[in-house]
Amino acid sequence: MKFVMILCFLLIVQYALTFIQMRYYRKSMDNIVRAYKGKEGYYFFSGMERRKFRPGAIAMLVVDNNYIIQECYVVNGFSVLSKFKELSTYKGQHTGAVLDILENSKINNKRKSKRLPAINMALSKASENALLSLSKKNISLV
Repeated sequence: MKFVMILCFLLIVQYALTFIQMRYYRKSMDNIVRAYKGKEGYYFFSGMERRKFRPGAIAMLVVDNNYIIQECYVVNGFSVLSKFKELSTYKGQHTGAVLDILENSKINNKRKSKRLPAINMALSKASENALLSLSKKNISLV
């Protein structure tokens, strides 16, 4: 009976921490989107890398019509207390170039592919989303 009570308590704690983390993500996303509200040609993309027993990561990108990254934020870690940090290294770069950089780091660490930082994987997913979505938007049917 005690075991069941402990499991129920852990489930409630996990739910509460997930709720706090999602609220923080939504608040951060709203702040970024608000800065570009009303401006034409800017798009928001995010990527997430979940890991079972290691820290995961979330990346948020603002990309313009020319595939240039305007804003780049990442959060990495186990804790709900982790905060989004701006990555200025990718600001002003083409999303394709960022994907190339991340892919080259994956190739260079071929043996350690599962040990790649979660930030790289999350950024890679966000960049792929940006390239695919914007290229579909730019394709003309006429």
